[in-house]
Amino acid sequence: MADRQSLLTWWKNGKADKPLKWAAIALGAGIALMALSDLTETEQPPEQTESKPAAANTEEDWKKDYESELTHALNQIDGVSNVSVVVNLASSERNVYQKNVVSSEGESESTSDEQMAVVRSGDVESPVMIETRRPDIQGVLIVAVGAERAQVKKRMVEAVTRVLGVPVHRVAVMPGKTGGKN
Repeated sequence: MADRQSLLTWWKNGKADKPLKWAAIALGAGIALMALSDLTETEQPPEQTESKPAAANTEEDWKKDYESELTHALNQIDGVSNVSVVVNLASSERNVYQKNVVSSEGESESTSDEQMAVVRSGDVESPVMIETRRPDIQGVLIVAVGAERAQVKKRMVEAVTRVLGVPVHRVAVMPGKTGGKN
């Protein structure tokens, strides 16, 4: 107690530096504001603060994305110009859901039962989604000026197979028309 009294008298008598006084006042005001903001903040339930998943891409959106990315990338290859890409999708976007597997072993046989995992939010049940898979690619057609040369064609096929992860036999590269020819 005596230490507190001597500190207060030291403070009141002006023995403390003015910058130290202002720092102490600012620190106290900051602590008070933080305490008040915690009291006035209303907490929302976790269901409302979760971010909603982005709208699912349509098949046409996926095709346009693939085609524009490939067109841009292939135009950068040396000896290639006027690239046109057509991507054919084999399937649409797929959602993969979590499953609960219950296994039981009896004396003579074992059984396994799969049920879709669900999350209950009030009265509404919704399945637990693990991931969204991109659509499978059926094939890719590339038409470009410069594709008549074997080395350029090889580079284009390699670029597409690595970017999209499709096998070589699903990629077709055709030479395009040059400016003066029909």
